[in-house]
Amino acid sequence: MKKKLAILILFVLSDISLAQQMPLLTYTPLSDEAKKTNQLEQYKNVPFATKEITLDGAVLELKIPTKANAYDVVPIDYILKRKPYDGGWFAVEAVSLEDSKKVNDKPLYDLSVPGNMNVKIEYLGSISADYQNDKYIPLSPDPNTPISPFPPFKRDEMVKSSTIRAADIVWFKFRITNTGDTILDPEGFAGCFASPYLVKLDDSGKVEWRAQPVNLFERFLTYLYPGESVELWTNFHCPKLESKNLGLIPGKYRIDYRLVCRFYDRYDWMANIWSGTEFARLEVPITVSEKFSQTPVQNTMEMVAPENHMPGYFAKFEEFMTSFNIYPYKFREDTIKDTIFLQVAPWTKVITLKLIANRPDGISVVRIPIEINMDSMAIKYNPRNNMVLNRNGVEEPVIISQSMPGMRSGFQLGPFPEKHMLEYLQEQKDLGINLISNTSGNWWIPEISGRENVEMSSACYKYFYDVLIRKLDMKVIGWSLYPSSGYSWYINAEPLLGKNIHYARGGVGGYQSDLAPTEFVDLSDPVVPEVIAAWVKYQYQRWGDTWYKTRDGRVPVDIEDTWGWLRDDINIRYAVGPLGVNEFRLWVKEKYGTIEKANAAWNSSYKDFNEINPQLGKAEKGGYCYDDPNLVFCDFSPACEDWDIFRTELRMRILRQTNEIIRKTIPTAELAPRTEGANLVVKRDNKSDDMHWRHVYYSQRRNAMVYDVVKQRDTLHFYSDYINLPYSQSQWRQAMREMVSAGVVPMFLPAFDHMRDILLNQYYGLEYKTNYNLEKPSKGIMVHCLTAAYPWWKATYEEGGSPGLIWADYLCDGFATETQKRELKLLSENFKKMKKSDILQKNN
Repeated sequence: MKKKLAILILFVLSDISLAQQMPLLTYTPLSDEAKKTNQLEQYKNVPFATKEITLDGAVLELKIPTKANAYDVVPIDYILKRKPYDGGWFAVEAVSLEDSKKVNDKPLYDLSVPGNMNVKIEYLGSISADYQNDKYIPLSPDPNTPISPFPPFKRDEMVKSSTIRAADIVWFKFRITNTGDTILDPEGFAGCFASPYLVKLDDSGKVEWRAQPVNLFERFLTYLYPGESVELWTNFHCPKLESKNLGLIPGKYRIDYRLVCRFYDRYDWMANIWSGTEFARLEVPITVSEKFSQTPVQNTMEMVAPENHMPGYFAKFEEFMTSFNIYPYKFREDTIKDTIFLQVAPWTKVITLKLIANRPDGISVVRIPIEINMDSMAIKYNPRNNMVLNRNGVEEPVIISQSMPGMRSGFQLGPFPEKHMLEYLQEQKDLGINLISNTSGNWWIPEISGRENVEMSSACYKYFYDVLIRKLDMKVIGWSLYPSSGYSWYINAEPLLGKNIHYARGGVGGYQSDLAPTEFVDLSDPVVPEVIAAWVKYQYQRWGDTWYKTRDGRVPVDIEDTWGWLRDDINIRYAVGPLGVNEFRLWVKEKYGTIEKANAAWNSSYKDFNEINPQLGKAEKGGYCYDDPNLVFCDFSPACEDWDIFRTELRMRILRQTNEIIRKTIPTAELAPRTEGANLVVKRDNKSDDMHWRHVYYSQRRNAMVYDVVKQRDTLHFYSDYINLPYSQSQWRQAMREMVSAGVVPMFLPAFDHMRDILLNQYYGLEYKTNYNLEKPSKGIMVHCLTAAYPWWKATYEEGGSPGLIWADYLCDGFATETQKRELKLLSENFKKMKKSDILQKNN
């Protein structure tokens, strides 16, 4: 008894300390929007159900609407009665995501406020394979090079042994089973995923190096209910092994198969944004030898979940299908009257209300049926929307998917890429996706210059576009290259142009990634448009039969071309190189006439124009930071404004000059830039009180997309971005309308599964005063949230753009889960209903 009392006192003291030390934040964008648009007014006089939940002496009295419109934010009023001290924190949570067939009336937690997260991880075996370089057909300067046999390797049979055969490429298979009482899901606020490591050991067992998969994280895409399992393949990328970097050489290794989740028990910048917190691990020692032998597998399974699961620094939180309100110990009121707001899905059958205490098994649940009205799902036909496909004489609106068979979704999916990639594409087609957006990585282009051996990203990329796209009769947005400053594109373009290519090197500060090291091509070099156009011509000649053409005959050609970032974890502008800096000096001279006038405008003291250098800031992540107020060029000084305007003009010139060359081959083609960072081509106020709109203004400057310049130059008419900022539904519709009015067709590829909002506050996150040019100091915390896709897609089409999404950027938290797949099915169905009344009438 004394031991139990001591444990209880320790728990209470730690709970009180947590509440006293961690200020709580409020994130309620859905109810804020519903109030602003008066959407909540209709729920004042609708039928309600009343229910009661009890737990640990606390009583929760609920009043819940029994009817709602699809995607509405529903108000749920409640009274929480409890003792002045009731043993800890309480959470009131509402969800509309539960599958009634799987819950079996059990009180289940979910990852927003998790309970017992026990899992079982099993090692199922491995497959080794060797490349068949003698049978592989690389590309050549001739775009009609024969299609290479696929897959370009010979596989062994799957084996389960602690001794495996050394090979060019090796995959391991694992099974994850949910043995707890918490629904594990891959999306939104929390999210569960695998983050495995391969550890190389020396003979004494000391760690030599570690490796991870190409994608870093292994994702499952469905909600994993207690008792359910999912199986995942893993391949490790081992740079230390050079030519066998996807395989293994003889030696001792250990696989640390880790499950992680984004817990919010305390603030942890990297864990909350990207890495997650480990809560389960399976360790599997393996030996790699020249020949396979059957030996017993010895592995160790461990649960290492944090003790405190209750979100520790959010008082209120809202996302699609989930909301919670937290009441820590410091809330001493006997009676709390409050409202929780929940956005319901079209498929919602039941709203689940949970009263959760901060202790094991501290949960009580009630489920209330709700009737969803689908009238708001109807889509209004837009006869001026040119983003359509003509199938057998009938037009169908375009639905775009960003697919990544080279970067993320080829051999990375498992040892049967010919099967995995076919299923990957077939599923998209079955859900109504009819247009594929490419990521034109440069893995394959060394083949043009003579590389002959198998490289798996290249092989998967080619098979996807050579074979599968044509086999399933899909269309693709034309593509050019990524990134435009990557020097390998220029080196390998010489066989296409039949001459040596000389380009100005930019040194450091260019787009840095696995595709583009820090050395880069100066974007002011006149050779840039010529090289981009050469690659467009080559790719069109090989794959152009699959390229998409709009209703009015234009051929958009993607160019993934990020010039800077405004985000919580990366805030830079990529450099343009010495030629660009010299050109900027001439631009400044032309604008101001004299250095004295430039100094007066910038509050600077340059002696002559040659002293001007906008790239003196701190070099970071391949670019330059502009956060030093002691420099003339700092965010967002007058000098920096000029720098961003110049960079935008340079970018528009590159697009215009490239278009002129491309049109010699494809008369109606034009480059369609795609950026990263939640950019929109709309005019916004730099002093807006709305932080989403302020983000637009300042993100445009980081990314060299200043609206006034874009509009004046009239060169950019198609635009997309990997949108990950959850603009409200009204904001999104307004932005789509304004873009189309400005002559720019929206083709956005949002990451609905993991939008990343920025919540300004005084306690958590990184400095954000500079990023948003605020008058007072503020921090910004990145908040993951699941966003409803259908309302965005509906608004995009109706205003003149193309609905789209990222299908599988597994590394970057952009992928289609079961939620977006359900929404895609609904979108496709409602497009067909729209056709019956409007499109067929128009065609007749």
